[in-house]
Amino acid sequence: MTKLRKTSVLLLSFLLCSCHDQDYVLSTPSEELVDKKVSLLEIATLPKKTSYYEGEYFNRSGLKLLATFEDGTTYQPLNTEITISSHECLTLETNYVLASYLNASVEIPIEVKELELESLSVLSLPYTTTYAIGGNFAFQGLVIKGKVKDGDEKEISLDEVSFSIEGNAVHDQDEISLSAGAYKVVIDAYHQQASFDIQIVNGYKIEAENILFTSTTSKNDYVRIRNEEDEAYITQNNSTGHIRPIADETALLASGGSYLGDILSGNIIDFYFYSAIQETAEIAIRASSCYMTFGDGWTPKMMSDEQVNRLFDAYANGEKIAIDDDVILPGKGDKDSEIDMSLWVNWQTVSFGLMSLTKGWNTISLKITSDYVNYLGYGCSFNLDYLSVNFVD
Repeated sequence: MTKLRKTSVLLLSFLLCSCHDQDYVLSTPSEELVDKKVSLLEIATLPKKTSYYEGEYFNRSGLKLLATFEDGTTYQPLNTEITISSHECLTLETNYVLASYLNASVEIPIEVKELELESLSVLSLPYTTTYAIGGNFAFQGLVIKGKVKDGDEKEISLDEVSFSIEGNAVHDQDEISLSAGAYKVVIDAYHQQASFDIQIVNGYKIEAENILFTSTTSKNDYVRIRNEEDEAYITQNNSTGHIRPIADETALLASGGSYLGDILSGNIIDFYFYSAIQETAEIAIRASSCYMTFGDGWTPKMMSDEQVNRLFDAYANGEKIAIDDDVILPGKGDKDSEIDMSLWVNWQTVSFGLMSLTKGWNTISLKITSDYVNYLGYGCSFNLDYLSVNFVD
């Protein structure tokens, strides 16, 4: 994995208090309180949720603390100033979590109940269920519900389940080595099972960093980045939006070693590949959201979902591909809004349309039209790992 370039680092969108519960703030800025000593930290308001099933994560929503300093003054810390001791899933032995502010801590009492399910069911399938050999499984988008023995229904997270195919364990984002065919993915959670069907097909996997430049013109599959006016140009420096002519060293800067990185609106990404036969194929990308709804400094804490047809227009051999509104590139955040650099490469596979391959050279073009803008006013699109062309006939 290569270093993120400036534009990726600048995509810290929407650090807005409106996205979260508002915390009452005294007139003294918190930054001026860091040298004070807290003599007493109390719970002003308990979190909205204090009763959990095993395997769930603590939710601090609604929690408010009150800090009393040694000089007798008080302050109600912002939600982002409170540190929660554990980000692990809760166990039956857990009866409190520790909340800290500056030098003081307080125990937040919670109840964790044993989870016994009567049944497990799949409510929504993953964002894609067709995969090319050599690609990656992608179970994001899968919604699983469990019927609890006391009558409640509970959504079961992917962290709480295990997956298997034909008795062999598989994991989200595992590389696919199975042969082409139809398979059933079995879900196990809390002694109950459910399943869903997937299709593994032959096809093409075109790495986004295989950018066309002098020494790669003879490759069967390659990528070209250009803009409306230029025949074959790429973005060297996304932070300024400069477009420069193709050259070996420029292409290498743009492509990195493992993924393409954030692409500017107005750029066009052309994927070229050769097909020996005429065929129908499903088109998918493996990509990561760059749309932040919450950030701190230059580090991501929360990515947001992106609607794919708001990111780009897609063309297959010059014909526009219709992309439905409900095709989503999912974002992700950790369990407690802590810094998580892996969010930049939270790869997800999403299918967005069909194309008719011609015998010979084929082109898929993504014209970036993203209207997502972060709180600094910078446009943002997505990090791109690869495009896959999956035979469906």
